[in-house]
Amino acid sequence: MNDSRNPDEPTARIDQAVASTLADARAADAAAPPAEPVTTRTRSGRRAAIAIGATVVVLGILAVGAVVADGAVRGAIRDEVADQVRAVLDLDPEHPVEVDIAGRSVLWQLATGRFERVHVDAGEIAAGDLTGDLTMSATGIPADRAQTTDRIDARFVVAEGDIAAIAGALSGASIDDVALDGGQIRFRSTLDLLGFPLEVGVGLLPAAVDGALSFTPASLVLGDEELDLESFAEQFGGLGGGLLSAQSVCIAEHLPSGLLLEEVVVEDDALVVSLGADDVALEGPALTERGTC
Repeated sequence: MNDSRNPDEPTARIDQAVASTLADARAADAAAPPAEPVTTRTRSGRRAAIAIGATVVVLGILAVGAVVADGAVRGAIRDEVADQVRAVLDLDPEHPVEVDIAGRSVLWQLATGRFERVHVDAGEIAAGDLTGDLTMSATGIPADRAQTTDRIDARFVVAEGDIAAIAGALSGASIDDVALDGGQIRFRSTLDLLGFPLEVGVGLLPAAVDGALSFTPASLVLGDEELDLESFAEQFGGLGGGLLSAQSVCIAEHLPSGLLLEEVVVEDDALVVSLGADDVALEGPALTERGTC
């Protein structure tokens, strides 16, 4: 029996399939976009990195410049305020005055036209016979100093050892010893009672009265015995002269006229005088002129 099939037929079919597959691949390659060269992608990435780096550097330079400028303006304002404080208090040009500008950036506060808070430490100053440390704090300060500042507070702190300078004037007698205790200024003196020396201890209660420092007798000790002050004053008040009388000390002529005496208290081992002012201009007479007594 003879086989009529062509022995080359399977091979022909394989060749046709391979040809068809190759043709499809060529068509797909033709339809696809050309691949971007590797070098082009690398260059684009480098350019982006350089741009980002340059931006960061520029921002860093601007930030440093802003900090430097802010520091320069802060220093200039501090120096100006310190000079004004020295002038108002009649201090030596070399007297140390520390100024601190609180709050956010000084440039920002200057741009808004108002500073949040300025604190001044004038150190030790003399107010008449009293010597103490003066600190001041102002809030809501306008950049235009002709405008009013919201609030100014001042504290004049007199140490126990410096109270003796006014104790004699307050008592009208020779003072042997001065101490701060129980909210009072206590001093000891010697009185002449019918020809006999009598050691007396008096306690004065400080207060702010009509803009002056007032000191009112509040306790009396003879030897180690405390006496009723009113009874002793009625019987022997004339013996002590001004020892049992209320006395006052004016310090207004040594401070800006706009700073009003608000409170006087004994705190621990110091006499603390608190002053304040509302709505006063830094360049106005309230802070550039002295008060009067």
